[in-house]
Amino acid sequence: MLFSTVCEYALRALTHLAAHGSAGPIQVKDIAEAENIPRHFLAKILNQLTYKGYVKAVRGPGGGFSLVQGADAIQVADVIEAVDGLASIRRRCVLGLDHCRDDAPCPMHDAFKEYRETFLNRIGGVTLADMASTIVRKRHAGDSAPKA
Repeated sequence: MLFSTVCEYALRALTHLAAHGSAGPIQVKDIAEAENIPRHFLAKILNQLTYKGYVKAVRGPGGGFSLVQGADAIQVADVIEAVDGLASIRRRCVLGLDHCRDDAPCPMHDAFKEYRETFLNRIGGVTLADMASTIVRKRHAGDSAPKA
């Protein structure tokens, strides 16, 4: 696994906000349901993202969460850095071993290291707006695909 579960859920929630947040704040329950994320876990993650400056919480009726900045101003790599840390990802073993490193590699170490670095380099310019645009386009394409 490349990201922690917290990072994966954070990216999914932020992408959801980027895709659907133009109408105003979105409630945790709506994001959780749409993204299949446990509601209480998501609430904790969104609170962390509030402290890190990515989302703001609006209390009361019509409240929820929204992005602090435009989705085109938030780099995916910055979110990953804030949640997991890029250094942590660079050290993570694809097999989940604690002691996998260049001088004591797991069987997948070299191949995964190359893949991981290529991935991290490619996401350098990707924004939440890019991710939201892609997910909306792909979900819409899936809706219009011919049914068998």
